[in-house]
Amino acid sequence: MEIKRMLVKLQHFGRTWMFFLLIFMRHSDAYDYYRSNPSSIPRFLPVPTIITVHEGETAHLRCRIHNLGPKFVFWRKADEESPLTLGKTTFTPDKDIEVQIEEINPQDVENEESRYDLIIKNVSKDQEGTYACQISATNNYTFNITLNVLEPIKYIQELELTGTEYVSLMEDIRLVCNATGALQAPDAVDWFFDGDPISEIKPGRVLQFNRKPMTGRSLISELVIKNVTTDDRGHYVCRLTKTLAQGFKVHVLNDKKNHKDPKRDMKTKRYSYNTDHVPSDALESHGKNDAIAVYWSTSLQTTLTTATLFWTIASS
Repeated sequence: MEIKRMLVKLQHFGRTWMFFLLIFMRHSDAYDYYRSNPSSIPRFLPVPTIITVHEGETAHLRCRIHNLGPKFVFWRKADEESPLTLGKTTFTPDKDIEVQIEEINPQDVENEESRYDLIIKNVSKDQEGTYACQISATNNYTFNITLNVLEPIKYIQELELTGTEYVSLMEDIRLVCNATGALQAPDAVDWFFDGDPISEIKPGRVLQFNRKPMTGRSLISELVIKNVTTDDRGHYVCRLTKTLAQGFKVHVLNDKKNHKDPKRDMKTKRYSYNTDHVPSDALESHGKNDAIAVYWSTSLQTTLTTATLFWTIASS
């Protein structure tokens, strides 16, 4: 443990010496530059001086300089001697701290601008305080920015389930489960039908689509059941956690106007006589033949009845 502390101290000592060496070397160049260009004095441009963020968010501390010249810009916390960054180099072991550098209109003497922004990711309460954007020069060129860190935002997990409440036979059921507002959304949700997992009940007829409009904090899962039957009516549930779920009642209507039952249609065709495509003369001939058959049948029945009557009288 002591060896590790010594190594950290040596590393910090080496960085500090490198920091002062770079400042000394750049200070010599800056002295020659400003001696030959006395009117080119660096000037900080106006930016917000108070930044307020919540714990876990990213803080952007902006530093804008006009007429920077060949000098270095370094960031440090006002109550600490060691720098956080120097030019493009980061001196802190914190991987969440970096500097973003951009030169604006470098060829335009009147409007040129050097941007040195300190970025602190996943900011914590102990990083609250005053930060100094400083120019390495004989005179003291320092621009201070105050960082306020508030308590982390408490996101409330919410679950909303909407979709098709009434559906006719052979149509589709569409249910949308919105799990937005959690600190970190899950990769998927669980779907249930009357208490059982849907994927096990309706294989081949169930489609699930998952999308994340807000990366990391939002999940929208869509459930589609194709060509529903009366067996699909019931209670659907979208579950995010063991304690957070939403239910939805779906009614399947036996809508005979919009639904064709193959068995019913077959029976109708079996007992119906379609005359739409039969010629009229054929229909007339068919009617005459039926009349003749009825006539001969009636005549034969009358003859048999008369003969039976005469036979009965003769026998008596």
